[in-house]
Amino acid sequence: MKRSLLFFLGLCLAIALDAQPTILFEEDFDEGIPSTWEIGPGSPEGAVWQWSPDGHVDSAMINGVMAPAIFWGGPSPLASPTAANGAALYNSDVYDAGGIGPGEGPYPGGTSGALTTPSIDCSGEPAILLSFYQYARGFLPEVPTLVEVSNDGGENWTNFPINSRATGNRVTPRRDEHMVIDISEVAAGQADVKIRFTWDGRFYFWIIDDVQVMTPPKYVTSLDEIFYTPASYAQPVSQISTDTFAFIAVMSNLGSEPIPNLVFRASVQRVIGNATQLIHQDSLVLDAFPALAKDSVLDIPQRWAPELAEGVYRLRYEIYSQNEEVNDEEFTVFNDIITAPFRVTPVLFSKEEGDIENASRPASGGDYAIGNLYQMSPQAGNNFQTRELRFAVAKNESDGPLTGDLVTFLVYKVKDEVESDWSNFETTSNESLDVVGFGTYEFTSSDDDYDLISVDVFDLDGEPIALEPGARYFVMASYAEEANRIFHATNDELLSNIFRGISTVLFLDEEWGLGGFGPETNAVLRMAIELSTTTDEIPLEDSAMSLFPNPSSEALNVQLDLEEAGPAMLIMADMQGQVLNIREYQNVQKETLQFDVSHLPAGAYLMRVSTDEGTKTKQFVVVK
Repeated sequence: MKRSLLFFLGLCLAIALDAQPTILFEEDFDEGIPSTWEIGPGSPEGAVWQWSPDGHVDSAMINGVMAPAIFWGGPSPLASPTAANGAALYNSDVYDAGGIGPGEGPYPGGTSGALTTPSIDCSGEPAILLSFYQYARGFLPEVPTLVEVSNDGGENWTNFPINSRATGNRVTPRRDEHMVIDISEVAAGQADVKIRFTWDGRFYFWIIDDVQVMTPPKYVTSLDEIFYTPASYAQPVSQISTDTFAFIAVMSNLGSEPIPNLVFRASVQRVIGNATQLIHQDSLVLDAFPALAKDSVLDIPQRWAPELAEGVYRLRYEIYSQNEEVNDEEFTVFNDIITAPFRVTPVLFSKEEGDIENASRPASGGDYAIGNLYQMSPQAGNNFQTRELRFAVAKNESDGPLTGDLVTFLVYKVKDEVESDWSNFETTSNESLDVVGFGTYEFTSSDDDYDLISVDVFDLDGEPIALEPGARYFVMASYAEEANRIFHATNDELLSNIFRGISTVLFLDEEWGLGGFGPETNAVLRMAIELSTTTDEIPLEDSAMSLFPNPSSEALNVQLDLEEAGPAMLIMADMQGQVLNIREYQNVQKETLQFDVSHLPAGAYLMRVSTDEGTKTKQFVVVK
């Protein structure tokens, strides 16, 4: 556990704040939207905010008749403290679909509607917060939910951006999400403040409740963002061990008092059914975290090199005070924890996982290529190759069928001289890349939108593509001529996370975009790796590795007798070259190591030791 004192350069509070908040305005929508609120006429007229009597968004009123929301995903309502007595709702689903189908309602194609508070007197107050509970889901790439503040009775408005991730079929992270926004720059000291909640989009909904305008409470902490430390969502077991993890987050305290003895804790947990197993944990303790501090970076100095078996894992970041009285008074306790999943696989690299139901292409049209960056472990040796990619697409019905369209796949190796921070990467040409493999796929009548399709790729000699240790690769799908109307499948289910560095990349208008379609939109383009050969190109002496007992049913002992001490990798694989387990050692020579094989089906397998001098591969048999 690391303890340090956090200094914020340039942070100077010249005002003294009362530790107890003053509620200047509040509304819980008990029995309706009050007449003092302004419900805008809507665009088209009639597409307006309504009242939900119980916090549900499964229906709304059309011409005096309740119509169902056909895309409402379940019965759970908004989980605000007073949802049972009502909330304010904008139901774009009902307006567009009319309870029948997309475009069948009275206001198809997108709507807009505003809900505005009465005037609020904030004069004499140096800091003002807006607090409310919400639940939202957006369909289009643009954010449909706007919070705006005026201090001149509604003549001019300032937007305070929220819900950047409630787009593209995604929802806000929680049904009881407690939003606290510092609106001091507009509202502090002003006598005529108004708040406007505006929906502007097509599908699905926004529901709000328990709106308050107040001076800051004592403690208002939140984890705003986390550093998603794995290089890819999914990595093969043979590659994860050199993906050094850093634990970094961004937090705020909008409260009036510093947080004493603040703990920032990061954990890595293995998910096993409904339970979790702690794998790694580290913390940073700050003597004090200042009041009214926003967007401050917390960084645990220690890095961690994971050695993880195949399975599902998650990162867990949390903040809290070692002073329990502070925790009891925390105003936004549900905003103090963020979790994010990742996976260790037998053979697959992937930037995403989950249901494939979104797809993207450049709004400007024309030919384009999209793909992902994957990096091999520096300790992988010349042991691995790829011959298979997996991808998915979609196409508008008006653009014709997929059948007959041709997609080209290219595998580029990033040249070694490209810096790790990509500062010298040439974006206007392929000068920083070498083509090391390719493949093509022609769609057939059996291919449907969002199907996960496998395609073979080869090197320039028609062989599987050798993957070099430590090398970086762009794995790209290219859509040209008639095929450029195809949307490449994307997935942004990893909410509230940011991939470090480069994730998905885009080639458009003869230029490389290393940010793809944005940091949260990851291309569905996965790469499977395998052992490059089941024989040894540069064999070690037969005595370098012995296996016993062989056959085995429980534990297999691997006895190493290497000529020199040094780094070594042990790889267990099936007879087709699929990696089942891998261990890396920094300094071994004469040792006996043990592998559990009791979970393997009966049959023949391979064990390989790989060193700088060569490899030795031997068969072993599992019996039941």
